[in-house]
Amino acid sequence: MLSQYTIQNEYLEVAIKKKGAELCSVQDPSGFEYMWQAGEVWPRHAPNLFPVIGSLLDHEYEYEGELYEMSHHGFARNMDFDMLHQSEHSISFVLTHSADTLTSYPFQFTFVISYTLMDNMLEQRFRVVNTDVRSIPVSFGAHPAFNASPIAEYKIVFSDQENVKSNQLSGPYINDKKIDVITANEIRLDAHTFDHDALIFQGLKSKEVSLVHNTSNHRITMDISAFPYLGIWAKPGAPYVCLEPWQGLADYETHNKRIEDKKGVVLIAEGTEIKKSFTMTFTT
Repeated sequence: MLSQYTIQNEYLEVAIKKKGAELCSVQDPSGFEYMWQAGEVWPRHAPNLFPVIGSLLDHEYEYEGELYEMSHHGFARNMDFDMLHQSEHSISFVLTHSADTLTSYPFQFTFVISYTLMDNMLEQRFRVVNTDVRSIPVSFGAHPAFNASPIAEYKIVFSDQENVKSNQLSGPYINDKKIDVITANEIRLDAHTFDHDALIFQGLKSKEVSLVHNTSNHRITMDISAFPYLGIWAKPGAPYVCLEPWQGLADYETHNKRIEDKKGVVLIAEGTEIKKSFTMTFTT
């Protein structure tokens, strides 16, 4: 069985790993690589986050009076998905509950991640199906890292002018502090932009966000309109930037640990599902 799969068209060749259904390469016909290649600075490309976003207080949550442990960003990014179907331009992967998942997440589910190429745009779609006999609480999101070397030659551009401040983290948890980082509709990047960890935005007006090279046509534009939160992150000074559309957030320092009360968690009723997608348009 393959550990990595490829889809392609005349504009892009895309590779996705079986582990985590993780996007690991996007190249144009010249061989230009858009994705961070999981180097020593950070050993991932684009992990998929499920069933929580960020860290839980003390790495645990409460459900019906019981405590359950779960690691940062959930378990899906570390698990092998099954390939559901593949064509030249699209591919889907599926993860279902198992004895391993039920110890930390006592719910039955089907989690499908699909990738579809349309010219120089890649759509990534999440589908979570509740196969349990009760409502299930879920968060999910993406964490793709794009090459940006050197980082000072890049900027973040929002499709609208923004006056939203970024949440701040105390360790892995959101605190009550916010900072101004957007000027008009841009964030100018440098080696110190992420000295205090991720930038976290709630309530953005913009439907799109782009990573743009300052002196060339190189850009990646992401449609984030389906997601209520956006994270932007890199290891300080590293030659990549992550644009992260999220349905969910890390715990606040004041959270009561009840999973149903976690910000951004969606309760999916028995026998129903939720679908959300975003697109990435690649220009050299």
